[in-house]
Amino acid sequence: MDHPNEVIMADNPNVCLLAKKFLNSFCWRFEKGIPFYILKSLISSPRLFDVCWREVEAENYVAVGDSFLDQHTMLADGRQKTYAISLEQWVRLKNECISVSDYQWDDDTVSKIQVWPYDARYLSFDQLALAVAVSYTEMELLAEPRLCGAINDLLSEYGIESYWEPRIYG
Repeated sequence: MDHPNEVIMADNPNVCLLAKKFLNSFCWRFEKGIPFYILKSLISSPRLFDVCWREVEAENYVAVGDSFLDQHTMLADGRQKTYAISLEQWVRLKNECISVSDYQWDDDTVSKIQVWPYDARYLSFDQLALAVAVSYTEMELLAEPRLCGAINDLLSEYGIESYWEPRIYG
C-alpha cells in the first residue's frame, strides 16, 4: 500500500485498519520497528491548540496526552491533567472558563486543555490511542524521552518504534 493521497483523521471509522495496512507496507524496510513519523504522515494530529483552565469539571472531558498515557501505560502524569475538548465546545466555553498562563508546577486546580476538531468522547479506545499518540510533537518527544516508551507500549500492535532520531537536513 502506497502512501494515500491525503492524511486521515483519527475519528475516521476505519483509521485502525488503514493504519495497520499502511504500516504493514513499510515493515520490511526497518529492522528496529516502523518509525513513528511514518504513522504521523498518515494520521493528522488532532491537537489544534492548547489552553490552560482553572477548576475544570473533569468528568465532562476525555483524558488525553500524558493523562491518557498515565491511565494506559507506565508513564506517570503530572499535577495538571490533560483533557480534550472539541472546537465547538471551546467556542461555547472559552468565555466561561478561567484561563491561566502562569501557574506553579504543583497546582492541581489547573488543567491542560487540548482543543481538537472533533469530540474525543465519540472515539473508540483504539482511535483515541492513535489520536493521542500522533498529538505529540517531535519537540515534546525530544524533551521527554519517556513518552517514546509509553507510545511504544500503547501502539505495540502496530509495530511502532517511537524512538527520537535526529534528522539531518542539508
